[in-house]
Amino acid sequence: MNVSLSIEDKGNVQIIKISDFNLPYIEDYQDGIKTGEGFHTHEAIANALTPKIDLGNLATPILPRGTLYYSESVDGSKCTCFLEIAPHRRSIYYHEALVDEVPFPRLVFGFELLHRGDEYVISRAFLGACESYGVLNEDSEIYRFPYSNVRSDFAVCWGGTERPILTRISQLTTIPELFFNSTNSDCYYSTANSSNLPYRELLETLKGKDFPEEFLKKSGKTLFNWVNELI
Repeated sequence: MNVSLSIEDKGNVQIIKISDFNLPYIEDYQDGIKTGEGFHTHEAIANALTPKIDLGNLATPILPRGTLYYSESVDGSKCTCFLEIAPHRRSIYYHEALVDEVPFPRLVFGFELLHRGDEYVISRAFLGACESYGVLNEDSEIYRFPYSNVRSDFAVCWGGTERPILTRISQLTTIPELFFNSTNSDCYYSTANSSNLPYRELLETLKGKDFPEEFLKKSGKTLFNWVNELI
C-alpha cells in the first residue's frame, strides 16, 4: 500500500509518501521549488502532522499583596483569588464594646469574583486559619476561623456590611479590612475554636498576646484540598 499526503502552510509544502516496506519519504517545497527530500522517522512524520499552535503569553492582572493562588475561567467571566494575612493584633467591636489588642493567627481569605464589563463583583468569600510559622504549601493544614461571623464551611457572613464593587483585582487588598472592622456578634462562634470559653471571655483572656495555636480547631483539610473544593 502506498499513501501520499500533502501539507501546505504559507507557501511551504510537504509531500509525505508512506509505503508498507520503507520509512516515510518526505519532499519539501518552498513556493513550488523543491528544497529537500529524503526518508524520515515516524517521529518526524508525527511532528509534521501536528498543528503548530501559538498560545501566546498568559498573564495575570496585578494581584493583591499576599496572593497565594489565582485562577480565572477561560472566558474571563469568573476568577478566584486566595490571600494570606500575617498574624497580627487589632481592635475589634464585640457588639457595642471596643476590645483592643485582639490577636489573630495567620489567615487565608478566598474570594470568588464575577467579571461584568469593567467591574468585579464578590460573589463568595471564605476564611480559614493556618499555623502562624513556617512557609505555607499545599500540605499546610487549614483550621476554622477561631472567632465569629464565619460558618463551619468557611463562608464569611457579612451581616449588614455592604461589599464594594471592584474595578481591579488588586483592590481585594481592602476587603479583609472591611471584614475585620465590621461588628462581631456571637454568630457561628460556639464551635469555632477549642478554647471552651465564651467569646467575650476569650477576647479578654487573649488581649495583647499571640493567638494560641492549641485553640485552633482542625478541619481535616490541607490548603490544597481547601482551595480545590472552593474553586
